[in-house]
Amino acid sequence: THHGDGMNNPHNMWTDKDQKVIYQTEWFDHYLTVFDRKTGAFVRRRDAGLAPAHVMTRTNNDQVHVSQNGDNNVREFDSLENGNGFLKDIPMQLDPNESAHPHAHWMSADGKMMVAPNPDTENTTVYTFKNHTGKTADVGHFPIATGMMPDSSKYYVANFLDSKISVVTISNGVPTVQSD
Repeated sequence: THHGDGMNNPHNMWTDKDQKVIYQTEWFDHYLTVFDRKTGAFVRRRDAGLAPAHVMTRTNNDQVHVSQNGDNNVREFDSLENGNGFLKDIPMQLDPNESAHPHAHWMSADGKMMVAPNPDTENTTVYTFKNHTGKTADVGHFPIATGMMPDSSKYYVANFLDSKISVVTISNGVPTVQSD
């Protein structure tokens, strides 16, 4: 707990590269809470935006990324060594008037890209960190989670409302749906 007040719907957790801490999202709030992995002691809390759902770190720099299920972005924080300070919000839609509500995103094994399911727009985004660009592809109804192959050649999107998985290939940062 944090100062005796508990957490508001802890939803997803992840660790840093050295497994020193556990990052915990508070889905019905706006916090990313950090705990010492061995002792369970509170370390810090960061504002992660509206309804932070899932959290992952990048393998190449240990930056922390939190999907804002109540907004349009994935929020990026600095590494644990640098205090997990806010860096930027990464939009998951090309049109700022559309609300994506990204949920269970996934990082590539080399830390060079991220994929996200966008339930409200029924598409998926491939974000390339080097170019700071995002490309989308339409998938099934209410995409909720993703998982990527270690070589970043393709990824999978779980479409909650039609009970199907979309297979999406990636070529030069562009997603192409192969099957549902």
